[in-house]
Amino acid sequence: MQFGNVESSKALWESIKVCYVGTNRVKEARLQTLNAEFDRLKMMESETIDAYARKLSCIASKSAALGEVIDESKLVKKFLKNLPRSKFIHIVASLEQVIDLKSVGFEDVVGRLKAYEERIREEDTDGSD
Repeated sequence: MQFGNVESSKALWESIKVCYVGTNRVKEARLQTLNAEFDRLKMMESETIDAYARKLSCIASKSAALGEVIDESKLVKKFLKNLPRSKFIHIVASLEQVIDLKSVGFEDVVGRLKAYEERIREEDTDGSD
């Protein structure tokens, strides 16, 4: 429909190129926005591991859909670096010493931290009784 009134193959090709360049620029702008959002993202004290992991996964999925895959090791490092120190410093230090952050999967790290978070929650509820 968009190219229906183009009279020559050369004009059609030029129209397609213009359309593609515009689309490519939009894609690049979206990727820049996602990268900035990724860089700014930090876990809040009141936030759960699940909620924070979901935010990172969402950004990674959107980025991959636009053609730029965020490396899992980058996700893992970002995840561990931006956890609230007051709650998670001990488990983060342990994970950094025990596992290879370059080869461990994002979901594996999230699972370990969710288990730790549950343990903390249990301790808090047992201590408050």
